[in-house]
Amino acid sequence: MSVFIEKKKRLSNDSISQLEDELEDNPLDYNKWIKLIKQVMVKDKEEQIRNVFTKYLDIFKLDGEQWCKYINFEIGKGDFKKVEELFAKCITTVDNVELFRLYVSYVRRVNDVITGGEKARSTVISAFEFSVNRVGIDVKSGELWNDYSEFLKSWTPSQSWEKQQKIDLIRKLYKKLLVIPTEKVESMWSTYTKWENEVNSSTASRFIADKSAEFMEARAWNIEWNNITDKSLSRKVLPYGLDDSDKDNRKEIEQQLQYWYKWIEFESRNNLNLKDDDLLNKRIEYVYKQAIVSLPFVPELWYRYNQFLMNGPSTEDSNSLNMNIDILSQGLILNPKSYLLSFQLSELYEKETNLAKANEVINNLVNKLIQDHSQIIKQIEEINDKSIVKTQNINGDADNMDEDDVNKPKPGYFLSEHDIKSLKDLKLTEKELSRNITLVYTKLMMTNKRSSGIKESRQIFKQAKKFANIGFELYVENALMEYYSDNKKTANKVFELGLKTYGTNGKYLLAYLDYLIMVNEIESIKVLFEVSITNLLKEIEDPEGVDDMDTPVWIKNENLEKINNHKYFIKRLIKKYGKFATKFLDLGIVTSLEKRFKKYFPEDDELELFRSRYSYDSIDLIKYDLGKSVKYIEQDTRGDIDQFFDYDDETFDKNKRRKLDLPSKPKETAVANQPVIETQNGFIGESIYNLLRILPSASYYGNVEDHVFNSKKLVELFNSLDDIRNQ
Repeated sequence: MSVFIEKKKRLSNDSISQLEDELEDNPLDYNKWIKLIKQVMVKDKEEQIRNVFTKYLDIFKLDGEQWCKYINFEIGKGDFKKVEELFAKCITTVDNVELFRLYVSYVRRVNDVITGGEKARSTVISAFEFSVNRVGIDVKSGELWNDYSEFLKSWTPSQSWEKQQKIDLIRKLYKKLLVIPTEKVESMWSTYTKWENEVNSSTASRFIADKSAEFMEARAWNIEWNNITDKSLSRKVLPYGLDDSDKDNRKEIEQQLQYWYKWIEFESRNNLNLKDDDLLNKRIEYVYKQAIVSLPFVPELWYRYNQFLMNGPSTEDSNSLNMNIDILSQGLILNPKSYLLSFQLSELYEKETNLAKANEVINNLVNKLIQDHSQIIKQIEEINDKSIVKTQNINGDADNMDEDDVNKPKPGYFLSEHDIKSLKDLKLTEKELSRNITLVYTKLMMTNKRSSGIKESRQIFKQAKKFANIGFELYVENALMEYYSDNKKTANKVFELGLKTYGTNGKYLLAYLDYLIMVNEIESIKVLFEVSITNLLKEIEDPEGVDDMDTPVWIKNENLEKINNHKYFIKRLIKKYGKFATKFLDLGIVTSLEKRFKKYFPEDDELELFRSRYSYDSIDLIKYDLGKSVKYIEQDTRGDIDQFFDYDDETFDKNKRRKLDLPSKPKETAVANQPVIETQNGFIGESIYNLLRILPSASYYGNVEDHVFNSKKLVELFNSLDDIRNQ
């Protein structure tokens, strides 16, 4: 306890140490890193500054702004060796205009053209050329191009041939930069035309005319780019992702993500009319690079960037594959719990036949999820412990109580509303994490089956079972994997093993029943059905805490929810078995099932069970007799949907129609339950009907009262006019 108190005291007196400790727990907290960098820069302790920058840039390797700060710090200290080491680390991987301007500035500083002459000038020009080749296509690269042109113009050659060489170099530079749609392209055009006229007014018009068309394309591109990004595209690092708990942060990320995608799509249309495909791909890739710098915590961007590279011309090249791996690895550093990036990187390693690395990636993901799960369990236990203490305090001293009395109080009986809500949220989170961990384990199991065979995948199954909260899906997937590996007996054993743990899990029981139906084990089907119904009925008939007067309402509700869930799966099991018996067994079994259904659910309509036996997928012919409608469509406008449409009772009746979700329109434009317009004997044409059926309802455009004709208000208006006239 004393150590904890000393640490707390130290933290309260030392903001830098406090930030360092917090970043030790959460090294991806960008805002805290920036705050820490600012504070250590103020302290001006060299080793501390270097240590902080090194740790930060090991994580945020592409943050050009912080590379510039670190390098400027070393330049200020005059440690040029350290400066060059830093440039070597970042200059080939970080595409940042200001970083390259700093690089050129440093090269000019150590290569003085006054003392170094032609050799120094050549070195500086090479640095400029390297820089504009890397980041010269950036919309914000205007200052870099301007630095380059001003450097060339500052040259005062002594020989006439050098003067001509200077003019040629400057003209060549303008030829390159004026076709690039930077923010300063118009001012650069003005500067260029002025320069040509100063060089030779008689030839200026010819040179200007040669570049005019390309300049106009660049200018038009720049205008359109500003339109599609609303002049609101952020190039700063946004320190949160789409999973952020703050609604405003998520909204900002979504908006910025759309701007970046619009830019990428805009580049793909090739509005600059580039003839060189490599140059076009370079521009698209450059936008992706800038996007992942600005939105580092959006896994989707890393994925799409990597997919773009994988679909490029050199996808089979080993260097290209290494680049893909590097990109995804960097993405996973910033998004260590990303399912998307973990699965994609694992697949890349698998394609390389590097199973060890493929397993390592997925295992890293599993371990992080299990750590989160352990934290959730700990928080649940803390709340439960709190409730037990309160219970004991209410009932008296636990030491003086009988064993029966001590066991009587149950966790959660004496909790505040806040604790109850927290406990419910934590349980939901725990359930979600358990499911996710289970599904990741199944993917790992399948990876090993594909790459090495059934023996290795069984080891993953054994490993996954050690997780106390593993889900039923692991057993189902493992059993099916065994079955499709011609190990039916093993598959049956796995399902039986799972039944011991998930004997009251409706989803598992249905999956097991589906399997037995698939392999046509009639007797096993009957046995499983009876076992399942018995297990679920026992849970329903002997509920925990539902009838206990001392049980709080929220716990009763939880238990009632479980009971309703069991009832739901009993119905599904009866319907599934009944449908199977109708098709392949005999009506005696079906009749018996109907009687049991009526016994278990006397308030339910028997017709529902009968209908389920004669439905085909989502098509229910009996709906014809119930006044419902089943539409038959030869071909939808998309041409890729099922020919038959059927409607659920909850969403369709005589006065309602099915919504159509067209992929070409945003989902939110599709509005359910719009009025039916009968056309068989109707009064409007089929084409008008087809138009109306895909249009959104009036409610899509806002409040109904704002845009729907209101006759009552019109009458009120006329009445008020009479009153005004009488006045």
